Amino acid sequence: AFPLLAYSSRRSDWRVYQRVSSAPYVSRTRASATGTASASASSNGSAPEVSEKKPLKVLVAGGGIGGLAAAIACRQQGLDVTVFEKVNEYKPFGGPIQLQCNALGALECIAPDVLEQVISAGTVTGDRVNGLLDGESGEWFYRFDTRKPCFKHGLPLTTVVSRFDLLDFLRQAAGESVHSGCRVVSYENTASGVKVTLDDGTVHHGDVLIGADGIRSKVRAQMRNEVNGPPLKYAGYAVYTAVCDYTGIHTDTDKTGYQVFLGPKQYFVSSDVGNGQQQYYAFLDVPAGGDDKWAKCEEWDNYRDMLMDRFGDWCPAVVERLQCTRPEDVERRDVNDLAPDPRWVDGNVALLGDACHAVQPNLGQGGGQAIESSFVLAQELAKASGPNEVNAALMRYSMRRFLRTGAIHGLSRMASIMNTTYKRFLGSEPYDFYPQPVKKMWEKVEEMHIPHPGRVVGQIAVMATMDAVLDYVGYGSNIPQPLGGAAHGNGTHRIPRCQVPGISSPKRNLEEADFKMRGMPGLAK
Repeated sequence: AFPLLAYSSRRSDWRVYQRVSSAPYVSRTRASATGTASASASSNGSAPEVSEKKPLKVLVAGGGIGGLAAAIACRQQGLDVTVFEKVNEYKPFGGPIQLQCNALGALECIAPDVLEQVISAGTVTGDRVNGLLDGESGEWFYRFDTRKPCFKHGLPLTTVVSRFDLLDFLRQAAGESVHSGCRVVSYENTASGVKVTLDDGTVHHGDVLIGADGIRSKVRAQMRNEVNGPPLKYAGYAVYTAVCDYTGIHTDTDKTGYQVFLGPKQYFVSSDVGNGQQQYYAFLDVPAGGDDKWAKCEEWDNYRDMLMDRFGDWCPAVVERLQCTRPEDVERRDVNDLAPDPRWVDGNVALLGDACHAVQPNLGQGGGQAIESSFVLAQELAKASGPNEVNAALMRYSMRRFLRTGAIHGLSRMASIMNTTYKRFLGSEPYDFYPQPVKKMWEKVEEMHIPHPGRVVGQIAVMATMDAVLDYVGYGSNIPQPLGGAAHGNGTHRIPRCQVPGISSPKRNLEEADFKMRGMPGLAK
């Protein structure tokens, strides 16, 4: 059913990409007319006319990461692109974004100059120890080496960069194709392509419309007839996030990058973002909608104090990050995703990014999957010889991307289940429905510090599968890598500090032993 999912060949795809990028399609009607005129002119002894080339006109709804990446990728293929973005001006918002090797590899194919800007402005975390820890003790549950897929496939190391900076780099690369302060509210497939209506009533015509307008997409709402609003799926928890100047005595950023501290019904994720700062996400198992006592801060002065109450008995690494946070910097939001749905295409209209494959943030793949999709979409559109082949191109794009994004979606959900159900000892967090005598019994059992069976089995499973998961997440898309690749070893053609550990910071040239778990699987540290 999905014959093109394993289609890509790294080097051959890149040759196709290079070839078609300078050869936009020739309109069949125009080519036919021109060909007749040329033949007539030739029979009269005059020089034949040169066939006029008309590129596909691509309209993009949404100027976020996915929309801008799609615009740049399509322009690189010689297509005529217009982006409609609802905001008048891009302003700093949110925290930094983590771009893993798959995202950086796809970005390199689309816009090598933007990759250079990202690496220069960002902080490499993929050359350090990353992993899962017990929230209370701070002991490692599992350390993993995110360098492996990078070295195996010649990809850049995971990098954290300001979300605003990334959007600014993409916006500059997209150039004059971006129209600000206007939003696509409806579309209509026509005999000649697609008609788009903006929120101010103006109408635009194109050969294809890309709906990259986010998780609450107007394009998707019309395509799937979402009369009851967007079908968001609440993840079961809300996230409280902030960036802090980390001055705690337990700072460990020389060797560690991305850490997930596990605990029952809550977990805490932290990452170095450069300049002595840490970005963290505190996930709480609470009702949706922000109507709970934690969201309303009914018993606390601010979110920071509430988090100190929830995580106050956790390890110093977590507590110190909260202590270093200004109360006004903590933001809250519900975490939602979309259930995988293969309806990505309607005529000459297709969805991209969060509009069709929004995921939970546990794998850091939201933006990365949008960039991957952008490359594949532009690649397929470039194969269309005219507007009448656009729908087939969009269907090929959706077939190549649906299973990949669905797998990432499933892995992200699985990670959230493991993170929120983790228990250190047998007897920890007895169920609420237990009678009081039973709860007392389990409290006594907990004091014996018997490792929880779920924790033991979970560690065995993680140790057995993590390398395969990292490799799939990092390279499962099989997107070609033009400037490096496995044939070039550790990426000798790349920006050195994004590929070779120790170049940007000699202290981080870690040995393989730093990533190894010690002890019997299930009880290792």
